[in-house]
Amino acid sequence: MRIWPLVIVPITRYFRARRGKMILQLFPDIGSYRICDLGGSIHFWHSVGLPVPPENIEILNLSKAAVDAAVEGLGAAAPTGIRVNLYDGKHIPRPDKHYDLLICNSVIEHVQFEHRRPLVEEMLRVARRVFLQTPAWEFPVDPHFLMPLIHWLPKRVGFRLAGISPWRILSRPSKGTISEYFYETNLLSQRKLRELFPEATLIMEKSLGMTKSYCAVVK
Repeated sequence: MRIWPLVIVPITRYFRARRGKMILQLFPDIGSYRICDLGGSIHFWHSVGLPVPPENIEILNLSKAAVDAAVEGLGAAAPTGIRVNLYDGKHIPRPDKHYDLLICNSVIEHVQFEHRRPLVEEMLRVARRVFLQTPAWEFPVDPHFLMPLIHWLPKRVGFRLAGISPWRILSRPSKGTISEYFYETNLLSQRKLRELFPEATLIMEKSLGMTKSYCAVVK
């Protein structure tokens, strides 16, 4: 049994449940929406606590394994009936305004810089409303590695710290996986997110009195 899910899942469940309450306040009619979870997972819908029929949800991700990765340990509690389809990470294969709401949770920081703006344009094309969350660069702990300051340091130094981070110790990834995951993860500042979503309302999620995550909301 992998140790990392046992450690990180309770933490993410707490913050996602809190985020679910925010989403419900923003979109009180969400139960009737056709929803796209872009880059999402089954586990998100287990922990977020939103009153949405599973048949109204479509997850689009790069691989089926990525969708199922966080289901470990849920067993019979894992949501069923949610549609899962693959896409290329760039073009969302749906017509204009196909969805009532697109949710993108902790994904944009893994998208290559040159592909971020085109992907945001795709989100706005296929959905009438968008809720995007991403960890805040200004928060001192990177949630991907549970390591303080790692994202503020020069990349070569941060990479060395990733090799001794709680993520590395508990999940035991291969050396190649460490490198790929570290260099693909680039947290956004508030200014960078505003450049991607100039018309959105930005909401700051707080933890310990500091901004932990940014949420871009288009209604």
